[in-house]
Amino acid sequence: MIKTLKSAKDPEGVGLAATQVGINRRLFIIIFNNIPEIFINPELKNFSKATLFDVHTRSKDRWLEGCLSVPRLWGAVNRPYSVEVDYLTPLGDKLEKRHRKFEDADASYIQHENDHLNGILFTDRILEQGGEILRETPSGLTPIEM
Repeated sequence: MIKTLKSAKDPEGVGLAATQVGINRRLFIIIFNNIPEIFINPELKNFSKATLFDVHTRSKDRWLEGCLSVPRLWGAVNRPYSVEVDYLTPLGDKLEKRHRKFEDADASYIQHENDHLNGILFTDRILEQGGEILRETPSGLTPIEM
């Protein structure tokens, strides 16, 4: 999975869930600062009341989510600004229990990949929030008619 994620170039990937590559396991990988972190059996909790849109109030300061499962589709997803995660990660030949808090873009990546483990795509989140899904074309981003 790490090789698959690191080899994704167009578009480039930040994270990859096992379910995206046909592996029925509760596991995902996210690359933080060029270092892959493996999350096994992640449990997300203590979601902030503040959302990304609360913190990034101007639409031009918000980023668009994309996904290796649905390339060339983009959209802004309003997710909780922070989240805590309990998970296991490999450490040598053992698994280490970890607890971490993630904020801003990192929290968004965690929630995006965890959604995959629950059968949810970022496009589902956009539609439930009444947002706009954009398709990447040679001339730029174009809204998709739903």
